[in-house]
Amino acid sequence: MSSEMNAGGGQTETVEQKVDKLSASVDKRFDTLSASVDKRFDDVAAALVEQRNYTEFAFDRLAGEVQNGFKGVAGRLNSIDSRFNRLERKLDQFIDTQSKANVLVERRLTTLEPPSGSDSR
Repeated sequence: MSSEMNAGGGQTETVEQKVDKLSASVDKRFDTLSASVDKRFDDVAAALVEQRNYTEFAFDRLAGEVQNGFKGVAGRLNSIDSRFNRLERKLDQFIDTQSKANVLVERRLTTLEPPSGSDSR
């Protein structure tokens, strides 16, 4: 393409030169935008890694607290279970003693009382 002359005798830019300048400007802006987007994605990725690390830390801590809590509950349940077993043994002993006493009382009563329907006069 040929150069054009302006009224002052200077050379004006050709269309090709204008397109080249515009293209360079767009490329520069695109590179700046691309770098900005890349930085933001890197920031987001770093934040996600940080959040994941914190979540894992919090989960591990919570899991430990839950396990300790269940150990405490299990200990208390074992204590209650042993108390119930002791109470059950005492009730069994009481029932056995009462049953034996009932048998003895029944024997004494049948020894002292004549059979019904017979007259002892």
